[in-house]
Amino acid sequence: MARKIFISVLGTGFYEPCKYTKGSFVSSNTRFIQQATLEYLKVSTNWTTRNADDEVIDRIIILLTNGAKGANWDKNISKRLNHKTEQEESYMGLEQVLQDMNLPCPVETIDIPDGKNEEEMWAIFNAVYGTLLPNDELYFDLTHSYRYLPMLVLVLSNYAKFLKGVKVKHISYGNYEARDTASNEAPLMDILPLTMLQDWTYAAADLIQNGNIKKLQELKEDDALIPMLREKGKKNIDRRLAEGFLDAYIESLKNFLNDMKLCLSPNIISGVSINQIRDCHEQVSEVLNQVIAPIPPIIGEIQQSLQNFESTDTMYPESLHNGYEAAKWCYDHQLYQQAVTILDENITTDFCLRLGTDEHVYKERTASNALLRWGNYREEDWKDDCLESIREKVQTAVSSPVVQDFIKLMRWDVVWIHNNCRNKYNHASMIQGTEGMLTPEDIDKLGRIIMKIIRLIR
Repeated sequence: MARKIFISVLGTGFYEPCKYTKGSFVSSNTRFIQQATLEYLKVSTNWTTRNADDEVIDRIIILLTNGAKGANWDKNISKRLNHKTEQEESYMGLEQVLQDMNLPCPVETIDIPDGKNEEEMWAIFNAVYGTLLPNDELYFDLTHSYRYLPMLVLVLSNYAKFLKGVKVKHISYGNYEARDTASNEAPLMDILPLTMLQDWTYAAADLIQNGNIKKLQELKEDDALIPMLREKGKKNIDRRLAEGFLDAYIESLKNFLNDMKLCLSPNIISGVSINQIRDCHEQVSEVLNQVIAPIPPIIGEIQQSLQNFESTDTMYPESLHNGYEAAKWCYDHQLYQQAVTILDENITTDFCLRLGTDEHVYKERTASNALLRWGNYREEDWKDDCLESIREKVQTAVSSPVVQDFIKLMRWDVVWIHNNCRNKYNHASMIQGTEGMLTPEDIDKLGRIIMKIIRLIR
């Protein structure tokens, strides 16, 4: 099991006692947010993760400056001067408070500088990062984090996620200033949604820019979002329905990407996954809006990136536009082999429809493609017995304006696409008879052809 680690900075201020609350939770009356947060996290009962040697590996870590040690940590502290009242009061240091909690896991301290300059800032960063082990579950308290430390924690958490695979499970802030003076209760604020928003931003950008859905899938499966949905479900969200919407949305995006990477033209042309994405978008946006309101605009950017695809329940003819858009999408996402394959096959399908041949019958399809590349009807391409029934129809259709215009529009591009690009790609530039190997200039030319065809087809 992963190690749980709680990290908090102890300040130097004179802390007044109060109770911290979140939902139905009410802490002990305490001067220290650390005690309240550890009670909220149920550390006393749940933080007992053990290693193979049966040793508890969970940790509570308090970051201490020299000033904080003497003012608020030392267990020998018994009194402090309250500068507001100018009276000396009984006062117990956090070290003793934590000892009295009888916590099941060790409490450790790390000395940090005051953070007065850039060098000390990086010293704090390295001190915190150095405490983390691969795959740790991280719990942060930011209440007494001074100056830039909250920003440092957010940056560090992403850094640690990437380099050590840690999971940020909790970030909170005890808002003493917002307490109810009558009940002397202050809110324990959940800051974790801020890091989740950052994660969703990165994940959506990775999908839009790189065609990578892995990060979105990880967020959907993350241990933080689903409990949040379940918590909200107690109020005004049907959590099971909400989780279902989220699952369906991620699945529809995964299906779309699979269609592109696997060159599944029937799915691409019919727009089946695009329809699924658009059907799910409004539902999942409404759900996420009630959990973390800024996430839906991020989802909207994903939707915007797919706007040129047609939503259609039919295969042809307007939906062929999706095939050309798919070639462009693959090209834009550096899936060049998929781009040239989808483009070549979509043009062939388009030509079959104009010629009146069956695009799903292999012999008819290859003969139609040969006709397009040669620019005219050749008997040797249509001599197969299975093509006998359509020869006369094809001979008549070749002279029609619809077919002739398409040949003039596409022929030379198709010859280059098929012979000089697709064959080189599919045969790793090893096949004899091609002029040299595939080059970056060929890829640039492919992009220009895709854009030209889309403009002409529109």
